[in-house]
Amino acid sequence: MVPDRDALVMGAQAITYMEMAQRVNRLANAMQGLGVEKGTSVAIMSTNSPEYVETYYACAKLGATFVPLNYRAKQEELDHMVNASESQVLFVGDRYLPLVNDLKDKFGGVREYICMESKAEGMRNLGELMAEAREDEVFVEIDENDPTILMYTSGTTALPKGVVLTYLTLSVYVTNTMNPADATSEPEVTLLSVPLYHVAGVTAIMSSIWGGRTLSILPQFEPGAWLKTVEDHGVTHSFVVPTMLKRIMEHEDFGETDLSSLKLITYGAAPMPYEVVSKAVDVFDCGLMNAYGQTESTSTLTYLGPDDHDIPKEEGPEREKKLRRLRSVGRAMEDIEIAIMDETNTPLLAGEEGEICVTGSRIMREYHKQADETAQAIIDGWLHTGDIGYLDEDGYLFITGRKKDLIIRGGENISTGEIEDVLEAHPKVAEAAVIGAPDVEWGEVVKAVIVPADGERPTLEELVEYTKGQLASYKAPSYIAIVDELPRNPMGKVLKTELRKRYGDPKND
Repeated sequence: MVPDRDALVMGAQAITYMEMAQRVNRLANAMQGLGVEKGTSVAIMSTNSPEYVETYYACAKLGATFVPLNYRAKQEELDHMVNASESQVLFVGDRYLPLVNDLKDKFGGVREYICMESKAEGMRNLGELMAEAREDEVFVEIDENDPTILMYTSGTTALPKGVVLTYLTLSVYVTNTMNPADATSEPEVTLLSVPLYHVAGVTAIMSSIWGGRTLSILPQFEPGAWLKTVEDHGVTHSFVVPTMLKRIMEHEDFGETDLSSLKLITYGAAPMPYEVVSKAVDVFDCGLMNAYGQTESTSTLTYLGPDDHDIPKEEGPEREKKLRRLRSVGRAMEDIEIAIMDETNTPLLAGEEGEICVTGSRIMREYHKQADETAQAIIDGWLHTGDIGYLDEDGYLFITGRKKDLIIRGGENISTGEIEDVLEAHPKVAEAAVIGAPDVEWGEVVKAVIVPADGERPTLEELVEYTKGQLASYKAPSYIAIVDELPRNPMGKVLKTELRKRYGDPKND
């Protein structure tokens, strides 16, 4: 429909839709020549790039399962993701060559390594592969319920779980959120600044390509680069997590940058501090939309649209109603049904608090090779999100907590259990419990509640250094509370709700 329009842009690199189609065909043929076929798992470890996007579409043509890896993960997590996914091919960006080389001996199933940039020893080079391949169209018979992406997400256990997303779930998402490409419509530009190992990144590229937009790509988010790209490329749409939005507004160039091309900024993936969204309403002259969803639901479940962010200046009932709704995540999308359920899976009435459950054709097929976890998450066709909340009388969803004990820091899911295990291995710690503390920049940060070993009193600095030695740096505690004992129920379980009441403030206790 728009063959001559730029499809992918990064820096000085620009690839039209026609060129992208040719490049994807070349890569698909090259991969087929390496033995990649329907059902083969193909992993990728890289920051965002046009080649990253093309690799997904080449996999989709072949019916191969695309496995985007979180480049912030620790070696143990990467080892798990590559082997659990049974990946046979691994694409690697230059930045991660040392890490992948260190882990090669553990990646027993990987038979082909492809370096996306340089010519690395023991690896094929992506550019050479594509240059030598044919441009013929590749035809593979694919069922709509076949997996197209296996996306790993942190859960309540230490190791990530693989969420199986099918051609159907992603197609339903895209066709419900975006009109198809139309050469007569005004060109639009989507700015991709979230990582492509996150479901918001994947759905952004698919929506952009389906809609005939230009996808302007940042390798990684940086507020100055985000602002410059909006101005230079005439960006019309972008998704950010709350931390990104705050940093953008605080950047020294914010007031001097031409943002007039922006039509809509969507934010989500983590709790949005009320003061941040309130400021955004005041300073951005474009639409704002809050999107709530999960990897397991193929992204967005509810949205708080631009009209809901249009707050009347005059005091009165309408202003108060809209200010209250700013604390919600909006109403359900048309293809999703939401119910608040109690512990017996019985739907509750408006205003009653329970677990947020959803049903629709975008629900994940399963957790990869984890039947028990799948059965716990999907009951009678309803996905149990693990989030706690309520629906008001107008259908607006308010999230009040999480059944699954997670901390969401800047859009990253953090399992408290793995941090507790590390902290309790410290010689100065007898017991540890981890909770989330509110933070204006990150949404939530880690707070450790510590029962010291006899005669000891560990410092925050000691625990941060110790944790960073074994886990990703963002999982280290920002605050600690030193206590004599942890509150427990009669069965010995730590009462996290009680801990949050006592020590949930963002400070050291």
